[in-house]
Amino acid sequence: MKSEMSRAELIGLLRDIDGFGALASDVLDQMASTADYRDFTRGDILIKEGDAADTLFIVLRGRFTVLLGGRAIAEITKGEPIGELAFFAGGTRTATVLAARDSAVMCLSRASYDALASHTPALANGILAAVSRRLARTVPATPHLRPASGHVCAMFPGGANDLVDPAFVAGIRAAFNGETRWKVIEAEDCNPALLQNPRALAAWLDAQEAECGNLLLICANPKAQPVWQKVTANNSDTIMIVAPKEGAFTPADGPTQLERAIYAAALPGHLHVILHRPKTSDSTSQTRAWLDGRPVRLHHHLALESEADFARIARFVRGEAIGLVLCGGGSYGTAHLAVIKSLQEQGYEFDFVGGTSVGAAMAGALALGLAPDQIMEQCEEIFLRSKAMSRLTVPRFSLLDHSVLDASFRQHYGLGDVEDLHLNFFAVSTNLTHNDVTVIREGPLWQAIRASSAIPGIFPPFLRENGEVLIDGGLIDNVPIDAMRALKAGSNVVLNFLPGKPWTVRARYEDFPGRAQALASLLRKPKKGVALHPTAFTVLARAMVVNARKLLRQIDVGNDILLNISVLPGMSFMDWKRGRELFNVTYDQVSGMLEETAHAPDTHTARLDRLRGVSAALDEMVKDELAPAAQPRRSTITDPTE
Repeated sequence: MKSEMSRAELIGLLRDIDGFGALASDVLDQMASTADYRDFTRGDILIKEGDAADTLFIVLRGRFTVLLGGRAIAEITKGEPIGELAFFAGGTRTATVLAARDSAVMCLSRASYDALASHTPALANGILAAVSRRLARTVPATPHLRPASGHVCAMFPGGANDLVDPAFVAGIRAAFNGETRWKVIEAEDCNPALLQNPRALAAWLDAQEAECGNLLLICANPKAQPVWQKVTANNSDTIMIVAPKEGAFTPADGPTQLERAIYAAALPGHLHVILHRPKTSDSTSQTRAWLDGRPVRLHHHLALESEADFARIARFVRGEAIGLVLCGGGSYGTAHLAVIKSLQEQGYEFDFVGGTSVGAAMAGALALGLAPDQIMEQCEEIFLRSKAMSRLTVPRFSLLDHSVLDASFRQHYGLGDVEDLHLNFFAVSTNLTHNDVTVIREGPLWQAIRASSAIPGIFPPFLRENGEVLIDGGLIDNVPIDAMRALKAGSNVVLNFLPGKPWTVRARYEDFPGRAQALASLLRKPKKGVALHPTAFTVLARAMVVNARKLLRQIDVGNDILLNISVLPGMSFMDWKRGRELFNVTYDQVSGMLEETAHAPDTHTARLDRLRGVSAALDEMVKDELAPAAQPRRSTITDPTE
């Protein structure tokens, strides 16, 4: 749609763009008169893949999303060009671009660009500078577009209520008290005249965003304020639907007409649903019914009585939600619990948890609300008292009988779904059907953990109802940083076990036992001093992490925090008898490191910096332990599958 902005408004937008602001007024006036200008509503398509590249666009206001094969691969914001490569090189458009919020662009045909560029070299320089900034931002990143909070978040009612619950509004406002980088605005905070004029209201919100940096817009009563509803929906980067979840699901709890309009106009990656209940103790079961028909990136459970829940939602709004990524490693997983206990005692809270294999098991228990000490007891019950890892079977489908492990998982994790967890959670599995990673975000929790920890050969694979075959995620993604990055914005704390000295054995190949000797070895303990050959279990366990270590070395940690954990010397991959010892040693180490920085300011940035200090201290400890002259310590690092 051709822009309805005045010449003065256009010049004002041009002046705000880096590279154009220093131009003389007559040059800006020429640009305003020579180029065409168009307004776009959220969801409108600017460019279609395959179209002729005969126009160059520059974003004056708003945000656009680049889609390739239906997948978002980039976002383009104010001051950046769109379609410049195809425009200058000739040919057709290589991607589709649509408006992520109400936006305005300057449109330059080849003739108008040549006319302006010949008289205004700063135009070309400004475009090149914007392209350079974009390349610097996107080239080091993954080929997938990572979630971003954006600068404007809007909240609307959904489900059975036409209004956002006043208790929710009060709680989220309280969570932003003292936050200088974000301003919370409701319709009542505006001049009443603005609520009758969409263009004036949009301009006022642009000015508020420019002044404050970030806005949280609450549309508590859309029917009473239709202009506020329309303008906030179309001018936000992220939209959160706030819906009550009480009792059994009824048709009234499904998506409203307003919700459906929002889902049709916005990409799922920009959408969240918040399901609130009165008390923390109230059930979150049957969440899947509430999510049906709501194509959102994430959903969140919130208790209206919980300040901690409101603080968690506020961190998601600000793009500061902290993720916890737990690697696989068998019995070494008890060290995960020790680190988490140390961090929780220092006030650290995690907003999203996930992992691979034993990391998924620990993360799932955390998402259920269990404390690290409770999870440690649960591990000893499953792996020591129930002996879930000690029951051999006829080795046709696996070496170990899976029935005891499955029963233990059902008992301790329950039959509830991943969607019902109070914290967002994922488990990573290797999908043999598609030869790729599968990130499990739905279905029974115990099955997600079972699929993520199906060590090939040791346990049977997990078979999905659709026929897919899943095995342990550690085979190709033992430290699933990318899985977490694809789901949320903000920094992540990543727990990993480092290999120690190269794994060697004293036994000779020529002495490998034959069939009779191998059978006899199962029935009696080996003699002391006899060189032991690698067992099938040990070889499979080591093979699990070979590729994972290579992949981890290739990952740019960026703003995430990697904590490399030492394990006990001589402790094997499945040595659950020493799990409690590893838990205690790791807890003492990490707690001591955190105490040394306990005086740090209690801000989001300072808390992350404290963890970076712990990361550096752990790495230094590993270097000391691996040095030839170093004296052995109780927590000397060793190979995770030794």
